[in-house]
Amino acid sequence: MGAGRAGDRRRRRPVDSLTAADLGEVVDDVRAAIRSTGADAVVSYADDGGYGHPDHVRVHHAARYAARAEEVAFSMIVAPDSGDADVTVDVLPVRAKVRAAVEQYRSQVTVDPVDPADPTALSWVMPHGVREHAPAVEAFRHDADPQPPAPQTYAEMSGQGKVAAVAVALVLGLVTGGLGTVTHQQTVGAAAFPIGMVITTLLVIGLTVGIRLLYRSRAMVAAIGIGILVATQVLVSVGGQGSPLVLANAAGYVWTFAPAVIAALVLAWPDLSGLRSRTAPGRE
Repeated sequence: MGAGRAGDRRRRRPVDSLTAADLGEVVDDVRAAIRSTGADAVVSYADDGGYGHPDHVRVHHAARYAARAEEVAFSMIVAPDSGDADVTVDVLPVRAKVRAAVEQYRSQVTVDPVDPADPTALSWVMPHGVREHAPAVEAFRHDADPQPPAPQTYAEMSGQGKVAAVAVALVLGLVTGGLGTVTHQQTVGAAAFPIGMVITTLLVIGLTVGIRLLYRSRAMVAAIGIGILVATQVLVSVGGQGSPLVLANAAGYVWTFAPAVIAALVLAWPDLSGLRSRTAPGRE
């Protein structure tokens, strides 16, 4: 029952959780913190988030992107006995600062009172009732590859990257709209098979669906749809009232309405990428 409830909580990702936030915005926030504090290094979780927590994993990626963008060093927290630590630090001399930092997370942990017999001891109780003890030594691994992996989705792009992605999508839409307007009336064979209508429709479907699945971006799909409509209208306007480009026949009607319908459907379907969290490691 407990495991099942934990799984349900992961599936019901809160809308205000860090994993639901735009990664580009989180990166920008971390970059702002680096600049405002004058930091020359960033320390965060390892790529597993410490123990797999999705929010911690997101923090790792955001901090790593931000450190790279600000050209400062990046290090990850690792277990002292992991064997891949580049540096270990005795934190007993600053135990009071560590305690003060942990006490800021009252919604997450309940810190045990100071033990008069051992003032350097520090422990806390997690929400699920497990007591954890702070180590006397902390270990860190420096980023051997300061270049983080390239963003994989629209949400992971920086602000400039998003603008560029939308601009590219708009250009793709304009090109597709131009080609479709010129070729959608083409037929082949004695039966006049509407090869142009079929190919242009498949092209619009492939482009919009592919972009939505690859980058999980409604903005890019909308840009493609706008580009197709603009290109079509411009070419028809240039041709005038007697333009042979879009005729009042089946192919003409399909090309007039199909791109808009396809783009609307692709824009409307929900983002199902969160389903991957059902099998993601970690605990809440």
